[in-house]
Order: sequence, then structure tokens, then C-alpha cells
Amino acid sequence: MKGKKRISFHRLLIVVLFLSFYVCKGRAQSYSGEINDSIRARKDIIDLTLSLTKRETSKTEIPSDKKVFFSILPLSGGASEKGVAVSSINASFYLAKTKNTKLSNISFYPSTNFKSYFQFKIFPNLWSGNNKWNVPGKFEVSRISQNSYGLGSNSSSDSLNVIVFNLFSSYLTINREVLPDFFIGLGYNLDYYYNINQQWDKSYLSEFESYGAGTNSSSFSSGVTFNFLFDNRKNSVNPLRGLYSHLMLRINSPVLGSQYNWKSIYFDTRKYISFSNIRHKTLAFWGLYWATWGDVPYLNLPGTALDYSGWTGRGYWRARYRGSQMLYGETEYRFDVTRNGLFGGVLFVNAQSFTEPVSNRFKYVLPAAGIGCRLKFNKYSDSNITADIAFGKDSFNYYISLNEAF
Repeated sequence: MKGKKRISFHRLLIVVLFLSFYVCKGRAQSYSGEINDSIRARKDIIDLTLSLTKRETSKTEIPSDKKVFFSILPLSGGASEKGVAVSSINASFYLAKTKNTKLSNISFYPSTNFKSYFQFKIFPNLWSGNNKWNVPGKFEVSRISQNSYGLGSNSSSDSLNVIVFNLFSSYLTINREVLPDFFIGLGYNLDYYYNINQQWDKSYLSEFESYGAGTNSSSFSSGVTFNFLFDNRKNSVNPLRGLYSHLMLRINSPVLGSQYNWKSIYFDTRKYISFSNIRHKTLAFWGLYWATWGDVPYLNLPGTALDYSGWTGRGYWRARYRGSQMLYGETEYRFDVTRNGLFGGVLFVNAQSFTEPVSNRFKYVLPAAGIGCRLKFNKYSDSNITADIAFGKDSFNYYISLNEAF
């Protein structure tokens, strides 16, 4: 009976995620607001800096004359390997002057521990005039270490194995609007892991070695993606309301040069409900189902904070848990603390689960909860400096970055 209940819950959650794509569509389109769907804060950190330096804010460039809104955080951290310092840069801009064009943005995350590890990650999300075309992507060049504890949601911390590797990753998708806010697209994903080494000193084989696929000195995956996207958010930097739902099928084949033959399904859906047109009072929901099958390289398996954006599982360290399938859910409440919008806060809870290596069933749930502060960096793009702390099962982590987790 227990096995049947777990399967039923698994199927039910997937059905709910898919249904949310359609149920929320009509209601999410029923509002009208500013072009970028932002509640314009009266103060941001730029205003604060100008007031401290006694410069006249009235002399600064008016928003309509500006083409790019920059947000820069010199130092941040958390959500990844310990001891790594991270800088965050975000540029938001419009690619066309038409009224309904969405805000495009490019995020850049360079990081280093000032010794042997580094990461350079770029996330573009571009919108053409009248949102006829959408071009999201992800590009990464890294030399990092990643903790591994084996597969499943019940892996023991005693099985810690540190894996060091280089990574060159390139994802690019071109989506075309076929119905209002609904897109179909094609993409290409490439992951090249090389100089793979494990820091394992036990006399027996590690779970990493025993896994097989992708555990040698290098692993090369090359695949096409088929994408279905619904997105009626006006500002993806800090959404107030709307629905984002993305279904992606990735097929890696030796025909495309892939070392292994494997496939994956990635279904990511997010819903935002605003309770005020004056202040930030937004309830955000996030659901993710990520499944792989075939000869999946170990480092390509679903895992904590190994998703596309790298924000799942706040409260746990990156790659703490992994498996062939992943279910994830999170709810966050975002609110302004001050009337001028300069300071805000968030409360959030999340849960993740991975299939067990033998039964391939979801058996354990890993919950986490946290709280965070927000400082408005740019009131025109609605970008925030974020600082969160989160607690999971026998785990704690902190996060300092730009913009919201989802």
C-alpha cells in the first residue's frame, strides 16, 4: 500500500502542475498595469547613495531616456560551494519601443575562491518587439568542486565524496509566439565536463565510480530541445502577477556528437498573485518536475540547486541530494516593509524529493524554510538586493544575490 500511495502522489503532483498551465491563464491576463508590471518604489539604493553624497536626484536621467537599467552587487555568496565569493550583475532593457514589449535582461555571475576555483555564468532572456520572439539561454565556463553523497533523498553525509571538474556549458533556445503569450521553440544544449577527478580515499569504490556513465575523466552531452512556453509576466526580474510555464524535452544522441544516449523532461511552472496595486504583496508558487532516463552522465542528473536557474532547495547546499527524477515545490510571500519600497522581506517554504536508486520511487521528502530581507537596487527595473537564510533537514545555508529566486 505504501508504494501505491507514493506513486499516486507522484502522478497527482505532475497532473496538478500541468493543469495549472491552463487553469490560471484567463485570470492572469485580466489585469492592466505598467509596461514592466512593476510597483514603482519611491526610493532605491541609488537615491540613497545620491542623498548621502548630496547630489540632486532631479538632475539624474529620467527613466524614459534610459535604455539600460543596471544592477550590480560587488560581493555575494551562498547556494554553492563554501568559500566562493560571487559577484552579480544584471542589465535590464527593452529591445523595442512598442508598448507591450517585455523587459529583457541579462544576468552575469562571475565567482572565485581566489585560489583554484572559478565560475562565469551568463543568463540572457531576450524579448523582441511585441514579444513575437523570445530567446533564453545559459552559458557557463567553470572550474569547481561539487560534493556528492550518492543517489536518492536518504543519502548519508558519511558518504561524502568531493568531485572536481571543469565545465563548458551552452544552452540556447529560440521561441516563436503562436498564440497570445504561448510559444513553441527549438534549442540546443551542450555540456562538456572534463578533468573530472574525485577526492575519495576509501579502500572500496565510491558510489560515483560505481554509477558508471560520465564518471571517467570527461563527459560530453549534445542534444536538441523541444520547448513549449507560456509566459504572461511583464517583468521576469521581479514578477508581481502572472504565469510562467515551461516544458522542455531534451534528446542527446551520438548523431549529435553526444558521448551518451539519454533524454530528459524538464517542466517548470510558476504562478504569481498580487494582493495590492500600491505595495509589494505577492504570493509566489513554484513547481518543478525533472526526469531523466537512458545512460545519463552522473553530473547531468537532477540535483539540489542543479536546476536551470540554480535556486532549488534553499536551505541545502548545492548537489546535496540527486537522483534520476526530481520533484520540487516552493511557496514564497514577498512584501514591502517601508512605505517607500526601499526595504522589503520574504518568507518561504520548500520541499524536494528524489527517486531512490533501486526502486526508482519517490520515498522521502526534504523540507526547508527561510526568511529574507530585500533592498531596492533599481526602482525602474524593480531589481532587489536579496539576503536570505534557510534551514533544512540537518542543514543551513545563506544567500546574498540580486533579484528573486524565481
